[in-house]
Amino acid sequence: MGSIHQELFEGYSIGDFSPVRIMGIVNLSPESFYQGSFIPNESLQITIEKFIKYGATILDFGARSTAPWSDPISLDEELDRMQKTLTMIPELVPKDIILSIDTQYSKVARWSLEFGKKHGYRVILNDISSFQTDPKMLDLVVSYNCPVCLMATFKKPGDAKTPQEILKALHQSILELKKRNYDTQKVMVDPGIGKWVAEKTYEYDLAMLDHLHDFRAFQVPILVGLSRKSFIGSILEEKDASKRDIGSLAATSIAIYNGAHIIRTHDVDEKMQHTIKVASAIRRKPIQIQNNNQICEIEELIRDKYATEIHLSELGVSLPGAKIMSGKMISKNIILKNITAPQGLILKQELLARGGDVALHREVVTTENKKYDEKFTAVLIGTLLQMEQLVKKLRGQDLELDKLGKMIEASLHKEEQIKEIYSTNYLLIK
Repeated sequence: MGSIHQELFEGYSIGDFSPVRIMGIVNLSPESFYQGSFIPNESLQITIEKFIKYGATILDFGARSTAPWSDPISLDEELDRMQKTLTMIPELVPKDIILSIDTQYSKVARWSLEFGKKHGYRVILNDISSFQTDPKMLDLVVSYNCPVCLMATFKKPGDAKTPQEILKALHQSILELKKRNYDTQKVMVDPGIGKWVAEKTYEYDLAMLDHLHDFRAFQVPILVGLSRKSFIGSILEEKDASKRDIGSLAATSIAIYNGAHIIRTHDVDEKMQHTIKVASAIRRKPIQIQNNNQICEIEELIRDKYATEIHLSELGVSLPGAKIMSGKMISKNIILKNITAPQGLILKQELLARGGDVALHREVVTTENKKYDEKFTAVLIGTLLQMEQLVKKLRGQDLELDKLGKMIEASLHKEEQIKEIYSTNYLLIK
């Protein structure tokens, strides 16, 4: 979907041509789900020094626990915590470190932005509600023209579950900014990993991580925060968040490999630094050829139909055109086993007519009667749209072609069965 490169501030970039950025969580909330992450002010200096030593270039200050089951605090309490901590920052944090303010409230955000301006710090806002908790946050971001990280939210933080729902929620938030003529190259997107709502079980987080590449459709950096979260505990059968460190490293490596540009973590240490460095090295770099002002890039394959619509609309393609072409951008190779030669030949004929093809055993080209009893394997090659058209064509056909069509259709639908294909219970998979 094209390379991603964002000059967040002068001299500080995020994207495919920059190192993966580490965002260290400075947790000022004792109510948080992971008690070991709480940083009292007396431990602030040693924590910040450690974070910077191991590569954090962004410090994310949060004074309110965002876990849905946490005890709520007042807005005044959140502001007081933030003020007490940030007033200590000028003596502790170099000016080249970026301050991220994790808040859903414009009162806290405005004070923090003014603090940053007064003391010469570069500040971004990290709103997990994407302006839903406090609509004034939208006005504030636009008026200050400050960078913002948006988490997928419809009404309350993290209520989008499936990859497509997450894409839609983020798209709605970005469109709201565009209506205000805000430069969306200052946006970072966060798909919102975690059990934000009761019905969001671990399978949804696994699906999101597997589909992370599709979030490149927005052409802005992708932030992932998965440190010690519940999906890791579900997989490991570990309720104690303090024992999910290794699982967090494993998931972080997958997130980076699949496209994360920023890792938000409690654990800024040598292990995390090495994990990020190795995963980044393995991740394929963009292929880009430039001739004067013209650029040629090879796009990675897209898996989600809605992601292709977003991608095309970002390029200025009309909505009807994007919907039509989205099915053409997604490639599918489907294997059919134990089919007859006549079935294979008809499938090849039908897919060729639609611009696809079928790879068959060389002996299938003959129509001798003996071939009717032999079984072969075929590889159907085409786009999602071509496969959907093939399924329609096979309905009601003889030679049990209608059954093959139903199998193809069922396979395409099964890709959407998140609870099944991302289950750790292997008995459910087959």
